[in-house]
Amino acid sequence: MAPFKFVTRGLWQLSLYTKSSNIGVTSVQLQCLTTELHKLTQTRHFNTSTRGCYVPSKHSRRLEGTAILVRTMSSSARLASKSCVSLQASPNTSLMDEIVTIEVAGLMPGQPVTLNTYFDNEDKQFETYAHYTSDENGTVNTTNHASQGGNFIGIEPMGMFWSMVACPGVRHGTRYMKRDISKPLVIDISVHDGHMSQDDVRVDKSPMAATSVGRWYKGKNVESIKVEGGKYNLQGTLVKPKGPGPFPAVVDMFGGVLPGCNEIRAALLASHGFAALSLGYFWETEEVSSMIAVEQLEMEYFEEAVDWLNSQPYVQPGGIGTVGVCKGGEMATAMAIHFPDKIRATIGISTCGSFTLCPTTYKGKTYPYAQLSPPDEVSEEHTGFSKDGHICLKDFFPTADDNFQEFDRIKCPALIICGDNDDCVPNDHSDRIAGLIQNNGHDNPCEFIKYPGAGHLLEPPYVPVCTFSYQHPWGIFRWGGTPRDHAHACEAAWKKVLAFLQEHMVDKKQTVTSKL
Repeated sequence: MAPFKFVTRGLWQLSLYTKSSNIGVTSVQLQCLTTELHKLTQTRHFNTSTRGCYVPSKHSRRLEGTAILVRTMSSSARLASKSCVSLQASPNTSLMDEIVTIEVAGLMPGQPVTLNTYFDNEDKQFETYAHYTSDENGTVNTTNHASQGGNFIGIEPMGMFWSMVACPGVRHGTRYMKRDISKPLVIDISVHDGHMSQDDVRVDKSPMAATSVGRWYKGKNVESIKVEGGKYNLQGTLVKPKGPGPFPAVVDMFGGVLPGCNEIRAALLASHGFAALSLGYFWETEEVSSMIAVEQLEMEYFEEAVDWLNSQPYVQPGGIGTVGVCKGGEMATAMAIHFPDKIRATIGISTCGSFTLCPTTYKGKTYPYAQLSPPDEVSEEHTGFSKDGHICLKDFFPTADDNFQEFDRIKCPALIICGDNDDCVPNDHSDRIAGLIQNNGHDNPCEFIKYPGAGHLLEPPYVPVCTFSYQHPWGIFRWGGTPRDHAHACEAAWKKVLAFLQEHMVDKKQTVTSKL
């Protein structure tokens, strides 16, 4: 049958076909047809087939042998209806640890679409895509609708954020890390017709709708103060809520592969009401990597940071908290060991039980440290390298019995977190750390959480998951974890960190709230 005329009502494409191409339809018949189609679309009185929806024969008889086919929009019809499609992201401005709901409306029921997110962060581009199908109301909502393909599958409210990967042309192993917290991370969101590949999305210059969101580490009621100087030449950035306080205070440290200060976690902590000192302790030079740019670390440097922070008039009295991941977790727990009367609570994330990378001294004593070396016995499970040639540092670590710190001296509440798929630090280190604190005879709580499927870099959530990254001059380090499990662990671990600090660092008469 040949199409005679198209009549559009709402989001349905109504096609009138004649039984043969030479049968004419009078204006009276067309008016009758239009009226009948209107009734049918109101009652949805259709028989369904794989090709579309057909008008029942009892209605067709009144149209003098004219067959009516009601079908879903073709690609050309969809393009013509772009003005009907809306894309909203709520909230459109938020903290990095807040959930954003993406909703598409104005689609046809059962219409396949591709959602895409993209950002350019400090000349490093990341993107992701996912396939959805609209519901009976013609909507897609990432909070309760499942992705059917793309970079993740299933219901993942923040999948369009954590599943992002580096774009073509960005160096393999590039890790997302925002250095400038004074500006938001702007993420572009678009919806495209049909289930498309990522390559096709890149060249589609006419999305059905587009919008963007601004994601902040640093809330508008937060300020940053550069910290430099002192006897041991402190280097850091204090990020705190504006105002006189007093605020509960923490020292925050990242791992040895990130030189200088990284302020993202401190900024989020400040946005949740804490005065957070992002403390640098490794420094990158032109000749060597950050991890070997320091001949030794002095615990007095970290003690001076605690004393300085505790002396500030806007800091709540009663002790400082420490938070750290990897080498930072190693130093965070070491501070609770060596000056326990000054530390109110400590959190070690993916931390080693021994001092690593370089000697550490305190009050004239040099403590033994674990020197990383290839495994003594190379096996299929422990080669020092993954199947794709990435370095697995856990195979270079000594056993948990060698040169362990005196964790049984910790007197404050402690939270030890790790992932059971960590390819950097062996799990038995966290197991033993928690055991020593829990059985030390002190009346201090110690919580130990091991997240299934999670890797090493358990950091604030809803950013591109990093399971491996390039580290000059060695190459690609494998951190471990499966993307979905690791993303969920980052979300749960961050909530636990905030709850732990709220419980043990905030005076009961105070209330710490989250503010953008």
